[in-house]
Amino acid sequence: MHLKNQRLSALFIFLFVTGMFVSSCFAEEPVVAKGSPDDVLAEIGDEKVTRALYDAELANFLAMANPQAAAHFATPEGKKGFLSQITEINVLQKKAEQQGLNKGEKYEADFHETAVARLAAESMQKLVSAVEVKEEEAKDFYEKNKSSFAEAPQYHIFQITLNSAEKAAEVKKQLDSGKSFVEIAKSESIDKFKADGGDNGFVAQDRIEPEVLSAVSSLKQDEVSGPVKMADDMYLLVKYTEKKEGSIKEYSAVSAQIIRDLTNKKQQEAYEAEVERLKKEMSFEMNQVAAESLRKEALTEEEKNAVLFKFMGKEAKEVKVAELDQELQQIPPFIRPQILGGEGLNDFLKQFYSRHLATANAEKSFEALSQKYPEVIKDVARRTVVKALLDEKIGSIVVDDKEIEEHYQKNLADFAQPAQMKAHHILVKEEAEAKDLLATLEKEPAKFEELAKAKSTCPSGKSGGDLGMFGEGQMVPEFDQACKTAEVGKVVGPVKTNFGYHIVRVDERQPAGTQKLDDAKDKIRAKLLPEKQKEAFVKFIEELKTEFKVKLYQEKL
Repeated sequence: MHLKNQRLSALFIFLFVTGMFVSSCFAEEPVVAKGSPDDVLAEIGDEKVTRALYDAELANFLAMANPQAAAHFATPEGKKGFLSQITEINVLQKKAEQQGLNKGEKYEADFHETAVARLAAESMQKLVSAVEVKEEEAKDFYEKNKSSFAEAPQYHIFQITLNSAEKAAEVKKQLDSGKSFVEIAKSESIDKFKADGGDNGFVAQDRIEPEVLSAVSSLKQDEVSGPVKMADDMYLLVKYTEKKEGSIKEYSAVSAQIIRDLTNKKQQEAYEAEVERLKKEMSFEMNQVAAESLRKEALTEEEKNAVLFKFMGKEAKEVKVAELDQELQQIPPFIRPQILGGEGLNDFLKQFYSRHLATANAEKSFEALSQKYPEVIKDVARRTVVKALLDEKIGSIVVDDKEIEEHYQKNLADFAQPAQMKAHHILVKEEAEAKDLLATLEKEPAKFEELAKAKSTCPSGKSGGDLGMFGEGQMVPEFDQACKTAEVGKVVGPVKTNFGYHIVRVDERQPAGTQKLDDAKDKIRAKLLPEKQKEAFVKFIEELKTEFKVKLYQEKL
């Protein structure tokens, strides 16, 4: 009942259903075909796809497409492909209707669930997109914050980089005797500016390293500094040949950025105000004790079953910690502490409960929102029925063990793997601390995991320093070499890398070889299943084109 006369607007349902469609920014200018609106570009049985319908579909797509897709569909080949896809979606929808997949309890339940979520998102999106920033507001902001639009002074820097104090002193004497800075830079410097005679170009003062800025600011024009010691134990000789004084940027140069920033701020404020309104309207209550439990590495069953928050009213609901914990499990363990630390937890919770509040509001106001956003209802209906058809026809496809083994045997070279190592480590910033840890572990090696949890600055410290299995060459060279040569089970170090100082214990080594079939099954299945589904989809579409007598007139585009 939801699909009447809406077939042609279903073009990108398949892309959405299969995860191939990526929504992004709006196209600047819709690109449409030329010619008479009544031109027939395709026939699907007795139905005709006119240029007017094609142009409307293309404009709708470009309003949601990312720049790459928009550029593709503006080309002659892209336009032909677009017309072909219109007909493909059309016949999918026809077939779904023919099979009655737009009726019944399952369809209605799937439709309603998706529609509520889409209406919730649409209503919140419309709320924030309605925000406007007037030119007068932007100018007022500029006048009150002129200092924040100041351009820092710039120096035209030349530099020579050397690897020792002695070499730097020697080169400085040559420069003081009148030798060419450019020529010496080309012959002696060891940095990326060597080929250009040390020319670093104009560099803003706030982007110059503190040691260099201190030296340059005390120099006269074209005067060469003494050796400047850098944090990486390199020594620089620097000079500047020209200086541009700082200035305040004109309003015309920053107005677009001001308007964007103010718009984003006002949109965020509008969104948060709506969330606060919904919280009051629905008597929202947060269980702070349950919320704080989310900072833990692992939750007990009791903690998972605790009510995280609840709200009252027609769409009263209790949400347990376990529901949010499921989302957290999608985040890599080493990133989770960064997301949930400090105010991060509150931000994460706000995003989560805001979705629930918006969805509950959409459920409560379903009829009113359906009338307000009829295009959403039509689109959801199309997506739902085509998804049902594809689930039935394509979703049931599997890759069996025999197919996996055949692929494995035919492509053994693809499953070659380098030598593997398993190790634990403790990472600290100072060498002295690393040596103290090593001394402790030489006496009490069983304390490794305990010390890693207490001292390591690496995220792996939370799991006792466990790095799991990794291949030779996967880590930074110094660490990789230590792991390749250390005696298994023995604590070694300190190993210096760019990250700091490591104490390392290699737990296991496996020689290079071929990955076992059992270990490769999931990878092979993940490769073969999409290929098999695509092949079945293409075959299915061709059958439908024949069944519904599709004719394309792409030459008219």
